[in-house]
Amino acid sequence: MAKRAPSFTITAAGDRVKLDDAGEARAPFMVTNTSPQALQGQLLARPREPAKPEWFSVVGESMREFAPNAAEQVVVQLKVPRGSPPGSYSFRLDAVSEDDPDEDFTEGPSVAFKVPEPPKKKPFPWWIVAVAAGIVLLIVIGVVVWLLVRGSGTATVPAVVGQPEAAAQTMLKDAGFGVKSVQVAVNDQAQNGVVQTQDPAAGTEQPKKTEVTINVGHMVRVPRVTGRPEARAKTELAAANLQADVREVGARDPREDGIVVNQNPAEGTLLPPGGAVTIFVGRTVIVPSVLGRDSGQAVLILEREGLNPLPVRVHVPVPINLGIVHAQSPGGGARVPLGERVRISFNVFP
Repeated sequence: MAKRAPSFTITAAGDRVKLDDAGEARAPFMVTNTSPQALQGQLLARPREPAKPEWFSVVGESMREFAPNAAEQVVVQLKVPRGSPPGSYSFRLDAVSEDDPDEDFTEGPSVAFKVPEPPKKKPFPWWIVAVAAGIVLLIVIGVVVWLLVRGSGTATVPAVVGQPEAAAQTMLKDAGFGVKSVQVAVNDQAQNGVVQTQDPAAGTEQPKKTEVTINVGHMVRVPRVTGRPEARAKTELAAANLQADVREVGARDPREDGIVVNQNPAEGTLLPPGGAVTIFVGRTVIVPSVLGRDSGQAVLILEREGLNPLPVRVHVPVPINLGIVHAQSPGGGARVPLGERVRISFNVFP
């Protein structure tokens, strides 16, 4: 039996990350539920030997709910202890469905990182102890001065474009800056929650505590409105910053009259703010009686009510009541679905 296709796909923001001086780094991934139903997935950071499992952790919850056909940003935190053997290492992010962990799992792409060689210690020349002592004294004086004036000065604005919003805020605050997040509409699900632009620009020198504005990609999830009355469905879509595109369809069950019987796209789909959701609203109509009316007039009356007239010509041997409807089915007063066919019979000669 052929193996089932995995429900998740995983992409990495890059094929390698760089450790900072503390041996830390963050690696963003995009995990997408490609199935048409909501899934609960376990997120696992998988090191490749000789990397150690304790070096890796998933930022936030490792067990998450994934909406149908929806993507979510996942960040893996790396913390390599000092003194770890230098060399090249790699790891990946896996997603495992809780519904079928043995069969439904996805192995993400490998991301590499390098543990650098520790700096080589130079032999200390004892003859310059006096000079070193003087330098230490200068350093102490410098530290005291820095402590007195550290609340002022400037710093370099870090680059946060392409980073998840939470990671960008942490980077800016750690650098001594304030942060203002502004949501901007995007069409790509992979950019939802990711910084699109920043101001001031990365690499510029700015006074500390300057507020850096980051424009963060934003999409909205489609709510479930199937089964709602039309007015309520429109209200819920408007509250989600979405528009309703109403399509009327025939309803064979009178209880579905005025009720949303289907929607497109489905609940949980990500759309740009202001996007349109098509809702299919059930409709029934009362069949008007067209007995005794001219056949052409009867057709217009039925069409005006949203019905589909089906003229039936009855050939008669003598020209009596020509063109006048003498039978119809369903009859006048019947409640039928919008678009229902109504047969009307009238005489023609010869």
